[in-house]
Amino acid sequence: MSDTGPGATLIVGLHGVLDRHPWIDRVSAEFDLEEDVFGLAVKRAAAYAWSSTALTDKPAGNLWDHNDAGGDWTQDGQIRQLAWLHSSLPRPVNAPGKRQRARRLPVLPVVTVLSDALRRVGTVRLTGAHALVPLHRAGDARVELAEVADWFALADPSGADSLTVTVSALPSANLGARAAEIRDAALDRTYRHMAVELLRPAGAMTAGLALPLAGVVQAEGLRRALAFRCDVREWSTDVAAWTTEVFADSIRAVTGLSGPILITVSSDVRNP
Repeated sequence: MSDTGPGATLIVGLHGVLDRHPWIDRVSAEFDLEEDVFGLAVKRAAAYAWSSTALTDKPAGNLWDHNDAGGDWTQDGQIRQLAWLHSSLPRPVNAPGKRQRARRLPVLPVVTVLSDALRRVGTVRLTGAHALVPLHRAGDARVELAEVADWFALADPSGADSLTVTVSALPSANLGARAAEIRDAALDRTYRHMAVELLRPAGAMTAGLALPLAGVVQAEGLRRALAFRCDVREWSTDVAAWTTEVFADSIRAVTGLSGPILITVSSDVRNP
């Protein structure tokens, strides 16, 4: 799979309800601002030095390159796909004589940029997230994920929540046959600070997501293969990113799968 083709694509989306700040339109008019998800994401990524659109003679070392972004900010109190980012992962730069470890997928940085953009224009109630991830570009993240597990354990127990996680892949991947191993790998990566229960059948409801998901074209041919119920100590954009990477890394390690997979994370939203 070419690193310059669809296999290098990373698409991340955040879902929920956005209440725009009452002053946002007035300030936008005052300073002639026409900010959308793409513009805000580009500015925020540059501020973190994660991705830059500046033209330079030397590679900028971007974690990703922006392709497109958007979001639905309809003010009707309904769950919307509030922000999504379509990006491509730069080809790894190999230094002669040196074997470099593959980078982790920049799921948390992208989620952080999108959530920062949303919170700049309003208050957000997050209900779900999704990511189309290229597993062949995912470095081994087991140690880092285990190390950060204590961060998520240090949370107010009253904020505990149950999440539904689904994984879609090509039918030829036969992920269902490795479901128990993937569950065990996820538990290892979270130091059991996340309870993980396999759901059968895999066609679990994901009420916290607004369809169609960004990336539906790139995900053509993928079919839902796995579903899990996960109990976490809190629900946040950080937890959504952590959960996504936990399952991406578990599937990479257990199966050796190199193609794209679609992971969704949805909170229990019985009272949207």
